[in-house]
Amino acid sequence: MRVIAKPVPSSRTGRHRAVWVSNLFWYVVLGLASLVTILPFLWTLSTALKGPSDAIFSLPPQLLPRAPTLDNFVKVWGQLPIWRFFLNSLFVATFTVTLNVLVSSLAAYPLAKMRFAGRDLIFYLLLATLIVPAELTYIPGYLLAVNVFNYYDTLWALILPNIFSAFNIFLLRQAYMSVPNDLIDAAHIDGAGELRIWWSVLMPIIRPTVATAAVFTAVTSWNALLWPSLMLRNRELYTLPVGLLALRGMFTADFRLIAAGAIMVIIPMLVAFLFAQRYFINGLTGAVKG
Repeated sequence: MRVIAKPVPSSRTGRHRAVWVSNLFWYVVLGLASLVTILPFLWTLSTALKGPSDAIFSLPPQLLPRAPTLDNFVKVWGQLPIWRFFLNSLFVATFTVTLNVLVSSLAAYPLAKMRFAGRDLIFYLLLATLIVPAELTYIPGYLLAVNVFNYYDTLWALILPNIFSAFNIFLLRQAYMSVPNDLIDAAHIDGAGELRIWWSVLMPIIRPTVATAAVFTAVTSWNALLWPSLMLRNRELYTLPVGLLALRGMFTADFRLIAAGAIMVIIPMLVAFLFAQRYFINGLTGAVKG
């Protein structure tokens, strides 16, 4: 028996073609956006690898070094105590992330799952602080650090003011909202307290969002420049961005060395993000759904 295949309706073919064209358009747009985003990093890397004979400012621009070299990294490493700066940045970022995520996750839990008078008002007031530029808080923060808390010129001056984040509270609250209340009710029936519910029931479920908040906090702490520049005077306490600022005075005319120092600051965060990428994307998706 001969089977005759029926032709695919032209309307379906046209629909598939329209979807393919639409997808191609967005792929092109996203590709161009990715290129624009990564171009500054590639340009900095190219500059850091250029030797003395390679032009930095030229028309047309020289995109690739003729003879790539690591001498710029070696010279920066020898001129500055980069390893010390790295340990200081790591210390500050580790404690900032740990305390910030802990405080934010504890603060977001009652705002999401407990009922009390003024809960929504408190939440909206927290959100309102997001529109205030951080630079406006530096003057009172500086006065408090010097005259009240006496942690000026210490690494704790970079940690303690940053253990609170309205954005992380918002992010974690949205994740808590996506957790069914039945799980909390069941834990209450079993006799669990609020802290036990927070730690044993909710935190394992929202782990991807916690990782996302940790990534945001780590990047912000690692790249911070203005506040550490105000707080730190002892060179032994410099973080990487503040130490890199010294390159502007030491190597004013050599942008190759400045670019090499910038790459040294970028690489650790880039590696950390690559390892945490899966949790980062899942956490953002969960927060948006919540």
